[in-house]
Amino acid sequence: MSTRNIHVNTASYTLLVVGKKKNTGEEWDVLEFSSLTELKKYRKSHPEKMAFSYSYALSQGVDTQFRHINIAEADHFKQFLRQIKRAGLDIRAIC
Repeated sequence: MSTRNIHVNTASYTLLVVGKKKNTGEEWDVLEFSSLTELKKYRKSHPEKMAFSYSYALSQGVDTQFRHINIAEADHFKQFLRQIKRAGLDIRAIC
């Protein structure tokens, strides 16, 4: 009888979106999403405003200093999606 180790990718990801009004001293608002579908629904009901700055990040978790380990990050949504694809991740599987 043969035994094999089968590696299953159980990595979980968190989608982070930060935004604030441009040229102000306000702190960034941080939103967390558990799936790309959830993020897209939010974007549809809350379109980006030109007077605001946004950044997107795909986090694989946190390090020992509790800083997010980002796999992809960008200031524009379409650029963010391209980075996820370039990282070799199946966007549909991100949950």
